[in-house]
Amino acid sequence: MFFSNKLPLALTIYFGFFAVFITVSSVIIYIFTPAFAYSQIESVKFFLSSLIQSEATVIAIVITLSLVVIQLTASTYSTRVIDIFKESPIIWIIVGTYVSAITYGLTILKFIDVIAATGTSNFETTIWISYLLAIFAFGALILYLISALDIMKSSTVINSFARKITKENILSGVSDYEKIADTNATSLNYSYIYSDILKPVIEFDVDPIQPIIDIIHSSMMKYDYGTMRYGLKVLENYMVDILKNNEFSKDEGIITKHILTHLERVGRLAASREDEDSIEEVVNVIFIVGKLAVEREIENLAGEAVNSIKNIGRSAIRREMEDVEMVITDLIAEIGRNSAKRKLDFVTSVSVNSLGIIGRDSSKHALQGLEETVWMAGSIQEIGKLAIKYGLNQSVFYAVNSIGDMGKYTARNDLPKTTIRIINYLKYLGLATLEENLNEITNNAVKYLGEIGRISVWSELNATVLPKLLNQVNESLKIIRDKAVEKKYSATISLVDSTLLRIKELMKEQNLQVN
Repeated sequence: MFFSNKLPLALTIYFGFFAVFITVSSVIIYIFTPAFAYSQIESVKFFLSSLIQSEATVIAIVITLSLVVIQLTASTYSTRVIDIFKESPIIWIIVGTYVSAITYGLTILKFIDVIAATGTSNFETTIWISYLLAIFAFGALILYLISALDIMKSSTVINSFARKITKENILSGVSDYEKIADTNATSLNYSYIYSDILKPVIEFDVDPIQPIIDIIHSSMMKYDYGTMRYGLKVLENYMVDILKNNEFSKDEGIITKHILTHLERVGRLAASREDEDSIEEVVNVIFIVGKLAVEREIENLAGEAVNSIKNIGRSAIRREMEDVEMVITDLIAEIGRNSAKRKLDFVTSVSVNSLGIIGRDSSKHALQGLEETVWMAGSIQEIGKLAIKYGLNQSVFYAVNSIGDMGKYTARNDLPKTTIRIINYLKYLGLATLEENLNEITNNAVKYLGEIGRISVWSELNATVLPKLLNQVNESLKIIRDKAVEKKYSATISLVDSTLLRIKELMKEQNLQVN
C-alpha cells in the first residue's frame, strides 16, 4: 500500500532481486570482459550524459506527480493525508534511488578518463553498473506509479489512518473530561449530565479518530455513501473488537465513549442536513455497540450508546424527519427490551427515559404527532411490562414517568387522540404495578392521569373530543381504584378519590358535562 509504513511486498522483492542482479552482473563483467568489448570514451560520455538527463527528468515528474496526487487526495478526504505521505518510505526510497543513480553517473562522467586508463575491465564494469542502475530506477517507477494510483482509493486512505488507531494513541488524545469517566457509574443523572459534557479533544492533531471522522464528514457532504460506510465500518469493527475483549477495562470504556461522541456529532450533522440515509448509517453503528455492551453487561457504555442515539433523534425531530424517528425508536426500544431481559436496571431506565424525551419532542414539533408519539409510548409500556416482570423497579418508575410526561405534552399541544392512547398506557402500567405490589409507582400513574385531565381542561381542547378524553381519564382512575380496593391499598384508594374529585370540580368550573 502506498501509505504503509512498510514497503509493499512487490517492491521489496524487486529491490532485493535487482540488488543481487547488479552485484552478480558487475562481478561477471569485471572478470570476463573481453578486450574487443572496449567502448569509445566519447560515446560513453554521450551515453552517460543522456542517461543522467533522463533520470533527472523522470524524478522531477515523479515528484510533481506525487505532489499533485497528494493535493487531490487531501482536498477530497483530509489534509492529514499529507502527514501519512511524509511517513511513507516509498517516495523517499524512489527519490533516493534516482539521486543515487544520478550521482553515480555524474561521478563516472567526471572521472571517465581516469577509469578508462586503469583497464578495460574497470571501465566496462563501471559503465554497466551505471546502465543497470538506470534500468533498476526506471523499473521501480512502474511499481511506484501503481502504488501512487492506489492512494486515490478511499479505502486506502481510511486503512492508513486506521493503522494509527491504537489504545495508546487514543488515550493520548482524549480530553481530561473523558478521562475522569467511571465505567461503572450507573446513575441516571450521571449518564445524562456526563454525556452532555463529553467533548472530543481540543488538540485534534493528536486524536487518531479525527482523520476518519473528517473523511466521513467530507463523504457525507458529497453524498459519497460508499466511503462514509467504509469509514463507519472501520470504527464499528474497532469498537466491537474492544467489547469482545474478555478484559474490558476502564481505558477501553473511555476509548469507546470517545468514539461514540464523535459518531454522535456525525449524526447531528447529518440531521442538520436532513440526510436520512446518513443518520440511519450512524445510529445503526451506535446501536450495534450498545447492543453488544448489553450482552457484555457493560451498563454505563450501553447507556451512553442509547443517549447518543437519543440526541441524534432529537436533532432529527427538529427537522420533522418521521422515518428517522421510527428507526431510532425501534433501536432504543430493542436495547431497552434486551437490557430488561438481562435485568440491567440502569440501561433499561436510560432507554425508557430516552424514548420519553424523544416522544415529548415529537409531540412539540409534529403537526399531528399521533403515529410517532403513540409508537414511542407503546414501546415504553412494553419495556415497562418487562421491567415489572424482571423486578426492575427503577425502570418501572421511569417508564411511568416517561409516559406520564408524554401525556402532559400531548395534552398541552392539542393532540387529544394521542393523549387518549397514552392514558390507556398509563392505566395498564398502573394496574400491572398494583399486581406486583408496587403501589407507590401506581400512585405516580394516578397523579399523571390527574395532571393530564387538568391540562386538557385548561388547554381548551376541541369541545368534541375533550369529553371523551376526560371520560377516559375518569374510567382509568376508577379501574385502578377497583384494583386498589381488591389489593387493599388505602393510600392508592384515597389518592384516586381525591384526583377524581379535583377533576370533577375543574369540570364544574369550566361548565363541562361528561359521563
